Amino acid sequence: MRHALPAILLLTAIFFSTACSATEEVKPTDHIIAGYIENVSIKIWERETPIIMEAKLDTGADSSSLHATDITIHKKNKKVSFTITDQHGKTQRITCPYARIVRIKKRPSGYQRRPVIPVQLQIGQKTFEAFVNLTDRTNFSYKMLIGRKELRHGILIDSSRHHRLSKPVK
Repeated sequence: MRHALPAILLLTAIFFSTACSATEEVKPTDHIIAGYIENVSIKIWERETPIIMEAKLDTGADSSSLHATDITIHKKNKKVSFTITDQHGKTQRITCPYARIVRIKKRPSGYQRRPVIPVQLQIGQKTFEAFVNLTDRTNFSYKMLIGRKELRHGILIDSSRHHRLSKPVK
């Protein structure tokens, strides 16, 4: 009897932790398999036309980053202005609210402050709300990086393929 109470408490804790975590998971039937490079559709704030660009889907990255230049943070009204380039090379100046400012550790030392904006992302047939930080990705091959926080919406990655759900942007 003396050992029964700890065993009951342990089983109860396991049951409740399993029940709580199961409600947050995406059902296996809701998963899609994407290549490690895919075209994504990004709808920013109140803009009607989404921007299409190639993105690297990276399980090694925690958060998502979007290439932007001329980034200006307006702390007074909690908005950010930036320039973005679409799949055709056309630049657009956008001003929208930001959700927060994050500090990203830079190698070899120091931090970079980046604004984080809410967007609507579409990868294949999956459409969901996401948060992306804005940074200059000029020296990177892909102008957008999709991290684990967004991939948890039921996107599995086939690392041996690219453009499994889309055709390459020309």
